[in-house]
Amino acid sequence: MSKGKVIIVEADPAIVRTLRLPFEADGFEVEVATTAAEGLDLCRRFIPQAVLVDAELPDAAGTEVCRQLRATTRIRHIHLVVLAQDLDRAGRIAALETGANDVITIPFDPDEVTLRIRNALRRAAADNLTDPVTGLPAGRLIHAQLMGLLRQERDWALLSIDIRNLQSFEALHGFLAAQEVLRSTTQALSEALQQWGGSDDFIGYSGGGRFLVVSTAGQVGALVGAVSERVEQCLQTHHTFRERDQGYMVLDEGGEPTHLPLMSVEVRRVLATDGPFYDIRSLTEALA
Repeated sequence: MSKGKVIIVEADPAIVRTLRLPFEADGFEVEVATTAAEGLDLCRRFIPQAVLVDAELPDAAGTEVCRQLRATTRIRHIHLVVLAQDLDRAGRIAALETGANDVITIPFDPDEVTLRIRNALRRAAADNLTDPVTGLPAGRLIHAQLMGLLRQERDWALLSIDIRNLQSFEALHGFLAAQEVLRSTTQALSEALQQWGGSDDFIGYSGGGRFLVVSTAGQVGALVGAVSERVEQCLQTHHTFRERDQGYMVLDEGGEPTHLPLMSVEVRRVLATDGPFYDIRSLTEALA
């Protein structure tokens, strides 16, 4: 069962192997990029929980990767570690100033690196900053984003993407299967935003099968269509062939089978022009 995704941006295959093995043994999925451009593309497509980036890549400095990650709204929350050989005090400070959470010197103990990142992710979840399953911004970060909307004059759009009948699916297929639904939905949303959204778009997970996306009114039409299509396709892949064929799930409790609807996606939207909105409660009520 996956604990989430880690991206390693490193050109040295020996370092990649050293890092990859303990992460995979600890239950993380690992993606690898050998250049800054490839690493940034992977981050925007997959929204990982953590990124490890070499300070010196073939096409750019690791600090530039940090800067661009922190400048992109939907991935700026990612835990970011810079790997460096012989990095002096000025270089370490520069890495931290551009957004790195930590700087680790090569050579390193790979088990220690894995443990440090795992502990950082656990602290973020405990502080209600990120969701431990999806890796997305959660309570406090979502609250800050919505407060920002109330102060903005631009023509924003707020989307609520709800997975309907997720609880029924979990009752039948189990907690771990439901977690996989949330992770794959996160990736489907990320891919839709990458293609149809903008760099300032935000995505968070508020629990209970509900995702929140902040975009602009000009993009929202195409984005709603892309999100609905991709998430619906994603959800169908988690049902068995029999369930898809018959069009419902069957929960058998005490010898009395109950027909349950398949999972589906429901997308609601609120535009700035639907306001004015004076507080977060009025925003969330508008999505109801």
